[in-house]
Amino acid sequence: MLLLVASACFTFSETFGEGFAGANPFAGGGGAAADSGEAIEPAAPAEAAARAAHRRSNAAPGAPYDLDGALDDAVRGALAGYEGRYSVAIRRLSDGHETAIDGDRVFYSASLFKLAVLYEVQYRLTRGQLDLAMSLPIGAADIAEDDGTFWSLPFAEDGTISIGAALEAMVTVSDTTTANAFLHLLGHNQIDETLRSLGLKKTSVNDRKLPTTASDMALLMEALYLGRGLDTPERNLARDLLKAQAWRAGIPAGLPGNVISGNKTGNTEGATHDVAFVEAPGGTYVIAILSDRAWDWRPVEAVSAAVFAVLAAPHLRE
Repeated sequence: MLLLVASACFTFSETFGEGFAGANPFAGGGGAAADSGEAIEPAAPAEAAARAAHRRSNAAPGAPYDLDGALDDAVRGALAGYEGRYSVAIRRLSDGHETAIDGDRVFYSASLFKLAVLYEVQYRLTRGQLDLAMSLPIGAADIAEDDGTFWSLPFAEDGTISIGAALEAMVTVSDTTTANAFLHLLGHNQIDETLRSLGLKKTSVNDRKLPTTASDMALLMEALYLGRGLDTPERNLARDLLKAQAWRAGIPAGLPGNVISGNKTGNTEGATHDVAFVEAPGGTYVIAILSDRAWDWRPVEAVSAAVFAVLAAPHLRE
């Protein structure tokens, strides 16, 4: 018998799984991205190439290589010719080299909100407030959010599911029922408070529009990868779950096959997002790519490949 509990907490009918083509709360007017300023459109191919050539030819002899500028050129060049609005944030963890293109533009997060839930669970595990073997209470309202993955989850013989199994499903196959159950267990406000303590500015799970930005998501992925506020077992568990992600058509697809990465996607009508850590030869980096396109992974893959080419260049290795 499936364990069900009544819940007075609200759920997000807008919280879609990876295959759901439902309405976007930001749709109409500005698409998936809230209007926070002028749209950053991709550069034309000739313009992007000219910018990169200008940067190289005008560098003073012996001057330090402008890595941040090279990253900016790489991103804009990769997006050349693609329609839509894009936000990109990149940071190399070893030395802080970074670039952001419209990184504070607000988008509907789609399933990226599950990264916030992942961090909060790891935070509570570190503090002994949760245990992976505990059962996760699941209410009827949570099941109503099922996007097609819930009934294939590994329930115990008594019909319950452990926090460990639910966490794995939420991250690796982006199960939404377990994500909503975690929201009710952990508390929307409490998760938002944790996000603020990590430095995230615009992301919220206590807002039905589920707002987020590329800059916030890169910062959250950095906190997960480095284990900020987490003990080593919880940090390693988060990394392992992200590396086991089933949806790999975006950032991982732009990387060589032998490069280790972990990611979390979020996509629906009017949103194709991916956030990842990449263990590149030149040092691990985090990257967040958000767009108002619908299930369009080509530009995400292109940006990923271009960024890797810059950050893994032999003369930049540490």
